[in-house]
Amino acid sequence: MVLLNKKSKDPKNSTIFCRVSIDDNDDWVHGIVTYINLDKNVAEIFLPARYFKEYLSEGNKVTVKSMDQNNEILFYGNIARKVISIKKQAITIEIEKVLNFENNRKYERFSVNYDCLISTPKGEYSGKMVDISLSGCMIYTNEPIEEASSVTVKSFISPEAELTFQTNVLRRKSIKNNRYSYGLQLSSIDNNNNIMLNELIAHLVKQKNYIAQEWKIFNRLKYSVYTVSVLLVFFIVFYIFASTVI
Repeated sequence: MVLLNKKSKDPKNSTIFCRVSIDDNDDWVHGIVTYINLDKNVAEIFLPARYFKEYLSEGNKVTVKSMDQNNEILFYGNIARKVISIKKQAITIEIEKVLNFENNRKYERFSVNYDCLISTPKGEYSGKMVDISLSGCMIYTNEPIEEASSVTVKSFISPEAELTFQTNVLRRKSIKNNRYSYGLQLSSIDNNNNIMLNELIAHLVKQKNYIAQEWKIFNRLKYSVYTVSVLLVFFIVFYIFASTVI
């Protein structure tokens, strides 16, 4: 493990996507890292405006996962401030801990929140799928499942769609409230479910990119307002000067 660079890259030149969990909630929110400084233990995250009214509060604990080149960056902290205005739309985070892991994943992983059934040699259990990629997924369940065992996962994408595939249990981790998280590697999938999986990933990519589009629109609007304000001041000064001369 190594620490993240002291300061983030210029967000105008590169977009660093991230996922934010509030108070250990399983529903992750897509965002963009706009600034981070480890000397000051502070970071700023751009988030969609719809989350600011009720979803976020100062003092909330936050977990942030982001991708920077070939690294997965994980940091924890508290929301020190939230600002939504024409100048800024972001949360300021007081960082408590930062970790940086080498990314060995072949495919990008996306946060989801799907109910699922896990079929094992010892029985069938209910669980929650919390992320997914083209090569596997992570699930939460209250039932202990042995590592290296083969399991079938049926996830309920919508009331009309179910996604089923076979996996191998790569790792198991005990989490709070007597629950377990499992990293599952996809081992087998039929053609119809493979088509559905690829369509789902394509949809999740579009969802992630919505935040980038909102970020661009926000910046364009901000700079447009600045330009209009400067021009307005110029015309007022010019009018006053012209009136004085006349």
